[in-house]
Amino acid sequence: MNETAAQRLSRVMSMVPYIARRPGVSMTEIAAEYGVEVEQVTADLNLLMVCGLPGYYPDDLIDVVLDEDGGTVSMGFQAGLERPVKLTGDEAVALTAALRALADLPGLLDAGAVQSALTKLERAGGGAAAAAVRVAAGEDAPALATVRTAVESGRRLWMRYYTASRDAVSEREVDPFRLLLTEGHTYLEAYCHTAGAVRNFRVDRIDEARVLDEPAQSTLWLETTVPDRMFHPGLDSSPVTVRLASGAQWIAEYYLVTSSEPVLANGEPTGDIEVSIPATSDEWLIRLVLSLGGAAVIVDRPDLAAEVGRRAAAALAGYRSEDDRIPDEETTAPGL
Repeated sequence: MNETAAQRLSRVMSMVPYIARRPGVSMTEIAAEYGVEVEQVTADLNLLMVCGLPGYYPDDLIDVVLDEDGGTVSMGFQAGLERPVKLTGDEAVALTAALRALADLPGLLDAGAVQSALTKLERAGGGAAAAAVRVAAGEDAPALATVRTAVESGRRLWMRYYTASRDAVSEREVDPFRLLLTEGHTYLEAYCHTAGAVRNFRVDRIDEARVLDEPAQSTLWLETTVPDRMFHPGLDSSPVTVRLASGAQWIAEYYLVTSSEPVLANGEPTGDIEVSIPATSDEWLIRLVLSLGGAAVIVDRPDLAAEVGRRAAAALAGYRSEDDRIPDEETTAPGL
């Protein structure tokens, strides 16, 4: 039976550490070890000699050393393949847990391939340390099943959608194209009849969805790659400088920022940073800064900074109810 490319690749890769541990091993021994003919070993070694590290200059290629008669083999430069790959306990736990979590994601990947990899890992003993690990996927977004039905059936979708940047709920009809998984969230890519353009909707922000009888229109062109980041500022987005204390600097990684600079005092870093954020709206930025509880300060928009202060004061005032006030002991003491 003809072997697959994956089978040959596995054998060729394992030959490097095998020969490295047995300098001067004969071609016959190698053939017997791998259950192939000597001619196949020769072909495999010829393939190895044109493999190596990126750059692929002579010094970067795997160095296979044959004796003059071609009967024995040794290994010179091994390009980092000196020993077979072996997982540590922590690596086995992490990889097994990740595979189990991926296997439970419905409709977003080839579950069969993941299950196959997981089976091979556990059969090889690499997943033994993770045998007690149980991965429970979080609950799907309530509308995910309905959205997937619309995508698969090619029908128009009605939905009630929450737009976080405007803190508003709207009803829309969309022609769904596909589901995307990026930045840890599932998105619906669709033509929105309200916006008159293609939009990406976070599925967990769809409050309600219903598949309509009307067929969805097809798109003339669709980007095949999945974008690394869903948010792209529009031409009308104005960057705002925000100072972040250490407890809020995760913002610079979670949201799109166009610049990030350390804050200095007397030439020394204070630990704060200033980032430029292309805000989708003033309201979105105000609520973001309020949520950071004083660890973020708007630098170059005093009107927004004042609004943040006003809303923070109003929120604090809401806690000062009659029930929270401490009675004056002098005026409420019995007998007075």
